[in-house]
Amino acid sequence: MPTTTEQGPRPRYLGETIRPAAGERYGWHSHEFGQLISAASGSMYVGTPERVLLLSPAMAVWIPPDVDHWMRYGANNEMLYVDVNRREASRLGAQCRVMAMTPLLAALIGATMPAGTHARAPRHNEVLHDLLRQELVSAADVPLSVVMPRDRRIAGAAGAALDDPRAIGSTGAWLAGIAASRKTVERLFVAETGMTPSRWLRHVRVLHAISLLASGDKVSAVAADMGYESASAFSYMFRRTLGMSPSDVGNATGPRR
Repeated sequence: MPTTTEQGPRPRYLGETIRPAAGERYGWHSHEFGQLISAASGSMYVGTPERVLLLSPAMAVWIPPDVDHWMRYGANNEMLYVDVNRREASRLGAQCRVMAMTPLLAALIGATMPAGTHARAPRHNEVLHDLLRQELVSAADVPLSVVMPRDRRIAGAAGAALDDPRAIGSTGAWLAGIAASRKTVERLFVAETGMTPSRWLRHVRVLHAISLLASGDKVSAVAADMGYESASAFSYMFRRTLGMSPSDVGNATGPRR
C-alpha cells in the first residue's frame, strides 16, 4: 500500500505521487501516521468500518492514524499521497473526511512532494505546512460517502450495489433477492444507514458516476451508463443529490505538482 519511509523523524507532511492500475485494491490496513490523499486524475474508494468515501480530483480525503481502511482505485489514476506525522495529525481531526479541493489547497499539497521540499529552506517548508494545516482544518466537507450496513441480511446486497450499481435495474429487483420482508429491509436500512434503500442506492449511483467522470468519461456517456434517458435528467438528479453539477465534481481545480 502507498506509504513513505525516510531516515530520522517523520516530517510533518511528506508527499509522493503514485499511478495505480485501474481496479487495483488494498485490503484492510492502518498506518501509524495520517494520510492526506488527492487525485490529479482518476478516483478511488476508501472504505472504513463505518462508511465508504469517494475521492475525485475535486476532493481530498483525510485518513487519521490507526484507522482501519481499504482502498479500491478507478481508472486513469494519478494520486498524491501525503504522509502526516502523528503529532501533526492530531491537529487535523480524528475522523475520516472528504474535503472540497481549492486551488490553494491543491498547490499546498503539491508543495509537499519531495522535489519541492528538498529545494526549499526548512523554515520555508514550515510556513507552507502551517498554511496547509489551516486550509485542511477550514476546508468544507463534501457528502461523498455512504454508510455500509452491517446486518448480514442486507450487507451482501449493499456490497453488490457498491461494486456495480449498473447491474441493478430497479430498487425492487435489487431488494427481491434479500431473504427478508420488504418492511424488514426498509427498517434495517434506515436503522443502519439513516437512509431508505432507494435513497441509499441513489447515493451509491452518484458515487459510481463520479468515479466514471473522474476517469474521463463524458457526462452523456455516464448518464447512459447509469440508465438515464438524457444527460439533463442525470444532471438534475446529480444536482439534487449533491448540490453541484457533474462537471463541477469531475474537474481538478489547480496545479498538482
